[in-house]
Amino acid sequence: MAINIKKLREMEGKAVAVDEIYHVAAPEQLFVVRGDVWVQGQAVHRKRSIFLDVRIRATAVQQCSRCLADVVSPLDWEEHLEFQPEEDGNLLEREAFTYSLEDTELSLQPYLVGLISGMLDPKPLCRPDCKGLCPVCGHDRNVGECGCAQNHRGDPRLQILKELLT
Repeated sequence: MAINIKKLREMEGKAVAVDEIYHVAAPEQLFVVRGDVWVQGQAVHRKRSIFLDVRIRATAVQQCSRCLADVVSPLDWEEHLEFQPEEDGNLLEREAFTYSLEDTELSLQPYLVGLISGMLDPKPLCRPDCKGLCPVCGHDRNVGECGCAQNHRGDPRLQILKELLT
C-alpha cells in the first residue's frame, strides 16, 4: 500500500485522494499498535514536492510508567506532511521528509512509528492516581497494600536525610 508518485506527477497541482491502511510495528517496543493504522486525506504534487494533508487513526498500547498496566490510547489526528526529493549536497529548504526521484511509490510505513510516538504521552499513566508497584516486593499498590511496605523503612543510606526532615 503506497501512494503512486507517477500518478501525482502527471496530475501536477491537483489533489489525489489517499485512503491507505498500514500495519505498523514499533521496533523499539515503546508501544504496540493494536490493529491497523488508517490514513485518509489527499496528496498534491507541486514543484517536485509532495504535500499530504491526512487524518491518521490508530490505537496504541503502552505500559503505565508506574505499575506497568496496559494504557490504551485511541489516536485520531490530522497531519500536514511534506516530502521533498533527495538531492546530493542540497539542504532542504524547510523541515520535510524526503523521497527519491527514482521512486514510483511513496509508502508512509516508515514514518508512521515516529508520527504515532510523537502523539503519545512519554510517561503514560493507567489513571491519574496510580500508586505504582511496591519497590520491595513488586506488588501492584492499586490492587491493595502489601505487608512488606509497612515493614520497609527505605534505603538506610537516606536515613540521615529523614532525620533532618523530622
